[in-house]
Amino acid sequence: MPSRKIVATELAHVLRQISHPDRIRLLLKLQAGEQTVNELGDLLEISPTRVSQHLGVLRAVALVATQTRGQQRVYSLAQPELAHWLIEGIDFIGHRLSRATPTDLQNAKQLWQAEGAEPVI
Repeated sequence: MPSRKIVATELAHVLRQISHPDRIRLLLKLQAGEQTVNELGDLLEISPTRVSQHLGVLRAVALVATQTRGQQRVYSLAQPELAHWLIEGIDFIGHRLSRATPTDLQNAKQLWQAEGAEPVI
């Protein structure tokens, strides 16, 4: 069916754009609310230039929204439920992480959930 192919193609495109560890970390940090490039860089220990590049990729696929506040540009998640989806995705990779125990995985989920809003059920 053509509609399934279109949707699968778009989903694959978006997942490719997310598929960088720093972009995943950016998306998860943005669940806490609006942040500037410098704030995100400080939180994630990434240079502001790299943060801007990653945010540009995420903006291109409409995952991140921007607003101008005075002379600063602030970034937020265009769809906040994306962060919850990523956190829940940890369950699907647990079997691949030989270095991480189930407790490690649960702790990672809890830390990321604590940074944002309550999980969507």
